[in-house]
Amino acid sequence: MENKLLINNANTVFEKKDDKYFGYKSRFGDIVIGGAYSYRFVVHYAKTNQDVVIVPGDVNTVTTPVCTTLEERLWKPEKSVQAHRDEIVEQAKADIEVLKSPGRMVNGNTSDYKVDLFGANAEFIVNREKRTVVALLKGAYSGTVVLARGIAKAAPDDCFNVHIGKAIALRRALSLAVPDEYLNAPQPTEVRVGDFISDDSGVHKALVIEDDSWPPFSGGAAIYLKDARKYGYKIIDDSREEAGGE
Repeated sequence: MENKLLINNANTVFEKKDDKYFGYKSRFGDIVIGGAYSYRFVVHYAKTNQDVVIVPGDVNTVTTPVCTTLEERLWKPEKSVQAHRDEIVEQAKADIEVLKSPGRMVNGNTSDYKVDLFGANAEFIVNREKRTVVALLKGAYSGTVVLARGIAKAAPDDCFNVHIGKAIALRRALSLAVPDEYLNAPQPTEVRVGDFISDDSGVHKALVIEDDSWPPFSGGAAIYLKDARKYGYKIIDDSREEAGGE
């Protein structure tokens, strides 16, 4: 009974399963019910919102209340900046899939309502030159009528990531809150195969490829991983779609 009361009175509830935290309830409507969230996301959320509860495994077991005065219960040793960014990117990918799934639930005050894209299909327009992602919600039957749209644009000094951009744009199209982690993701610190790098001018760009591979035949510039790491070029796009990052 005490646990049930704690859950009922909480503003937001996450249910922990293995190493993931699933949205269980949110009076703010900013958590996707059934959506999988990372440990770091939950830590940040608990630090910036009051009355957050974590349910470990089963709603009938002991719950762990977390709020801005008890956030230390969640802290673990800090991860590297790159690991933090990697986690945010994976969270964005999962977020997109959850939001695009018909019949997913977002919690209201007293009753749940479906975010089925308003009976629409989500389409994305990616412009890497302008560093933007646009999410369009189009009528499921017409396929052409735009019901809503959202846009994400990377700041001039930020590394572009299509997955974070899609998550931001889709949330804005659906009028959902955008997690602060998406908007303020740390910059990558480790260059990898599939990244795009540039010199300080930002004019000369190249795709990072395996040290023992052949440059692509597309005509675009390429650089071996060892050289990209040696000379410390700036990473301008770490979406890595060509390397299986989608």
